[in-house]
Amino acid sequence: MFVDVHCHVDLYPDFNKVVTQADKNGVAAIIAVSMDLESMGTITKISNHYSGFVFPSLGLHPDACSRTSEINLTKAVKLIKNNAKNLVAIGEIGLDHHFVKIKELYPWQQRIFREMLRTSQDLNLPVILHTKGAERLIFKILDDYKPRDVLIHWYTGPKDLIDIGIKKGYYFSITPAVTYSKNVQYLVKKVGVDYLMTESDGPVEYNRIRGEPKDCKIIVKKIAEIKGYSEGKVEEVLFENAVSFFKLDLNI
Repeated sequence: MFVDVHCHVDLYPDFNKVVTQADKNGVAAIIAVSMDLESMGTITKISNHYSGFVFPSLGLHPDACSRTSEINLTKAVKLIKNNAKNLVAIGEIGLDHHFVKIKELYPWQQRIFREMLRTSQDLNLPVILHTKGAERLIFKILDDYKPRDVLIHWYTGPKDLIDIGIKKGYYFSITPAVTYSKNVQYLVKKVGVDYLMTESDGPVEYNRIRGEPKDCKIIVKKIAEIKGYSEGKVEEVLFENAVSFFKLDLNI
């Protein structure tokens, strides 16, 4: 069985079909991550509809900082706390200094990020991190907080920070990009299977093919190839990693 630990379920126009395909391919759970205040509300509704299969992780993505006011930040924290008993994580949160080019927004990004980290501490929930282009700063900021656990999604570098992440006990989720990305393959080589998970980041496209939860099977196959382990062993370990990390109560 598989768990897709990072999926933007609200962005699929045909999510019912996505769920059907996921179920046919052995996916037992999907972690639905939010990006902004609006998607937080949508994901809450979707996860309620697919209770026991889709699990909500609410947070403010750094890309949403330009459309997040101080009032919206307050509303987001309140929404998170009001739904705390149903949440499995805070995310997708972090910093982005790669796709977000307006440097004047970086302090506001950090303000939002720190508020999300404080909220995760208050609720004793793990965090799902977006680190693109701001990896060193994020690792430094994390030292100021104590989230229950840390999952870094789709990490591609710098390579020297991987060892620091390993020492700190951070988890890393692997996308279908592992089938072609040398950076992702390097990460898989470095990190023990006990700290890896699978994610689609759907509906992001990989080689012009839409990512979906069903792709977790492909990811496990490639990880097994890189590690020299059996697919069955990798599937079992990564599944247990996700269930333990998110404390999932599955309908299986």
